[in-house]
Amino acid sequence: MTPPAGVGAPGSPPPETGSPRETATSPAGGSRGGGVALAAARLLTEVFAPVPLIFVVLLVVAAHEAATPARGVLLGLVAAFFAGGLPFTVVLVGIRRGRLTDHHLTRREERPLMLAVGLASVSAGLAVLMVLDAPRALYALVVAMVCGVVVALVVTVFWKISIHVACAAGTVAVLVEVLGPPWLATAPLVLAVAWARITLRHHTPGQVLVGATV
Repeated sequence: MTPPAGVGAPGSPPPETGSPRETATSPAGGSRGGGVALAAARLLTEVFAPVPLIFVVLLVVAAHEAATPARGVLLGLVAAFFAGGLPFTVVLVGIRRGRLTDHHLTRREERPLMLAVGLASVSAGLAVLMVLDAPRALYALVVAMVCGVVVALVVTVFWKISIHVACAAGTVAVLVEVLGPPWLATAPLVLAVAWARITLRHHTPGQVLVGATV
């Protein structure tokens, strides 16, 4: 999980060598059905982007494990700030200055540096959570996020895995682990996000599969 991805980018990103991209026409040749599919894929990509999922899963785990709801919300927000909020702010600044293409970091070559920023931020969050004596499960979740970012960073240097699907699959796994088997009902979320990323031609089936595995 990575972590930890709301704000539109100016224009469409140019194609990345060896990677699929979203085009102006749908896979169905511009048909109405294809347009609906693209719209649905864009919506899924935004709603279930890494940053929203990071905030949700950290708040859920913190609220579930903390001694009081108020402390849970506080700790969850602290963890979410370092795991998602701060790195995403850096991305937005990069877009504003013209150094990054879009908030999903569609270009693979833009990802390693931003993942390194995310790794530094979430690692700092671990130190803060230790000082705040966060519940063990919340601390473990952030450690898992650090591990996920490290793996994603190494792979992304030479191949563009799906961070969206990695976060979706990780969120489902954590909810099941912490809240119980009934939360397996959220598993279709992973398939929906994978479908969206492939439909938008931002990833290949192999890239979403590896993302889910991570």
